[in-house]
Amino acid sequence: MPITRSAFQRYRLIDETISRYPRQYSKQRLFELCRDQCGIRSLSSLEKDIQRLREDHDAPIAYDKRSDGYYYTNPQFRLLRLMLTPDDMEALDYARQVLAATQGASVADELSNALQKVRQSLDIIREVKPGEGTSELARRVVYVEEKILGGNRQYVPMLIRAINQNRQIMFRYTKHDAGAQDTVPLLRTLHPILLREVWDSWYVIGYDERTNKERTFALDRMSDLSLLDDPCDVPKEVLNNVSELFEHIYGITDSSGPVEEIVLSFSPLFGRYVKAKPIHQTQEVLSDTDAACVVRLRLAPNRDLLMHLRSYGEHLTVLQPQTLVDEMRKSLQATLGQYEATSVTP
Repeated sequence: MPITRSAFQRYRLIDETISRYPRQYSKQRLFELCRDQCGIRSLSSLEKDIQRLREDHDAPIAYDKRSDGYYYTNPQFRLLRLMLTPDDMEALDYARQVLAATQGASVADELSNALQKVRQSLDIIREVKPGEGTSELARRVVYVEEKILGGNRQYVPMLIRAINQNRQIMFRYTKHDAGAQDTVPLLRTLHPILLREVWDSWYVIGYDERTNKERTFALDRMSDLSLLDDPCDVPKEVLNNVSELFEHIYGITDSSGPVEEIVLSFSPLFGRYVKAKPIHQTQEVLSDTDAACVVRLRLAPNRDLLMHLRSYGEHLTVLQPQTLVDEMRKSLQATLGQYEATSVTP
């Protein structure tokens, strides 16, 4: 039968207490704990919860009269593990890989970190959720930026599975600059190599047999994704190119130019932001004074880098290379020209 939110909280507390402190909690002490944290009102309610755990979830709960405490006859038993189906476990494994890729968790701690985040999130939700009768205008305790979770994120687990199983994928793709004549998405086949997340958007990079080189596809422009039984067969030089692709690239767009030393001068205020959150892993601070913070990057300039640098506005001056200085000047002058062309004389 379905578990209510309050029942799940009680079950979880009982499970954690018995598994972490076997033979240390008597019925009375366990009741007092559940009363204080979950609000149960009688010993009989605790007894019913324990009986439901035994009958509905096969919890091997036993009572040691000598030590006057509950324990699991199978020390490896965990209630959460039994509540997860094989599909749930597979989804958790995919989530672990995504967390490892986006948050840098170590291999040994990936899964435990992910589960810990889930538990912490549940605790936060429980603590900040308004109680019964609470006005909707109650003060918010935690405020996070709302995000629109689109972009075909449901494809991420499928693509991770394809890469792990070395399987080709097939999908339809609409070009970003598609005209009226290109409204029908083209059917594509790809040997996927890796996934990349940039600015809350996902991309898959793989080997395209038709062009005989690596290609990047945005998930938000994909449709009808399917996994093929055909194995991937990626040339070694393509694998090497992809593995080195983002070492000296900002964002997702490629660059036809060489890797260069890019020197940027920030105002002191924005210099603090850039030092706290580096633009790229190659960033080095050359000088930091009351007048300016100067940093150096080793990147191949591309469109994504130019767009990012423009976002700093008057707080940034590009010092080198000259080609990037010229590109920034040209871009900013074109922007200024847009305003001059639309200005209205009173």
